[in-house]
Amino acid sequence: MNKRKVLGVTGIRSEYDIMSSVFRAIDSHPMLELELIVTGAHLSDAYGLTVNEIKQDGFTIADEIESLLNSDQASSRVKGLAIQLQGLVQAVKRVEPDFLLVLGDREESMTTALVGAYMNIPVAHIAGGDRVVGNVDDQIRHAVSKLAHLHFVTNQDSADRLLKMGEQSFRVFNTGNPGLDRIREVPLLSREELSKRLGFKIEDQEPLILLIQHVISTEIDEAYFQMKQTLEAVRELGIKTIISYPNSDAGSQQLINALQEYKDLSFIYMAKNIPRLEFINIMREANCLLGNSSSGILEAPLLKLPVINVGNRQKGRLHAENVQFVPHDVEAITGAVRKAIHDTDYKNSVKNCVNPYGDGFSSQKIANILAEIEIDEKLLVKDITY
Repeated sequence: MNKRKVLGVTGIRSEYDIMSSVFRAIDSHPMLELELIVTGAHLSDAYGLTVNEIKQDGFTIADEIESLLNSDQASSRVKGLAIQLQGLVQAVKRVEPDFLLVLGDREESMTTALVGAYMNIPVAHIAGGDRVVGNVDDQIRHAVSKLAHLHFVTNQDSADRLLKMGEQSFRVFNTGNPGLDRIREVPLLSREELSKRLGFKIEDQEPLILLIQHVISTEIDEAYFQMKQTLEAVRELGIKTIISYPNSDAGSQQLINALQEYKDLSFIYMAKNIPRLEFINIMREANCLLGNSSSGILEAPLLKLPVINVGNRQKGRLHAENVQFVPHDVEAITGAVRKAIHDTDYKNSVKNCVNPYGDGFSSQKIANILAEIEIDEKLLVKDITY
């Protein structure tokens, strides 16, 4: 029996980190073979040229599609999507996969879903059904769900939401968040080892903040001010802080401009990209995650890591008890960080939080379903249940 060919599409380091364990499970499955389309920020030196990490991981790259425009305008993202769509059509036509696989709510999820729908190739979509208010990603995610043929959701609320959207139940699988799998699998580093790898000394027992903050698509004009509020809080706290650059969304250059104003502070370490081994171990060692990264919602509960989510990104999203939501205000941010680091009662409550996003064994479940589900008219011809 011939192996089924799965063509995964990846566009940015944060999404690839979540998907890497899924790609590994597919690549090692006896009934599947994997190829990847690498696009978007992966191919930009400004965001760490993370295609090199994919190559180091040993996955077969079917094509590299340059689509990221060097612009801070809202229009640049959709123009890049158009470029990506054209390249993806040609790549898919050449590779002839049995499945297209994509995560989430960015440009590559939309282009992949459109290509699959028009070219009659089943699209498997991870993390559909999530609800996040105030960002264009929410609309994209739901649109992709209506185009996709298989849904690998990360939690039961999202599964229920897809069913309410009229998706047929046989298409929806609650596999959990595969981002948890990488946390479980990544080797443990001591603070000494981590300090050597980063070139940034983290003393035993001293508090540590991990900062990741992205632009909100509906608040691009406020991005610089919002980043400055967070960084002023970091300056006031004076606590060792590791900062990972924002993603490639419109407005991100404003965040980077703000970051550059603080790069000489001795207690701050900044990086365009932090490799997976180091990043997971920073999360393990950190006393809190500050900013608005989805990692704080999806993965941090597994590590019992306190999170301070600043602003409206992740607003309305299912979350565990480890998250404090605060506005873009220096005083509110510093107060929340101090609570996360020093409040014993709060820290104990975080230690007892339950992650609603699965158990860290999602990737193999996804691979098994891709290997076993029938590819037939029932799968390919979508209907709505109401």
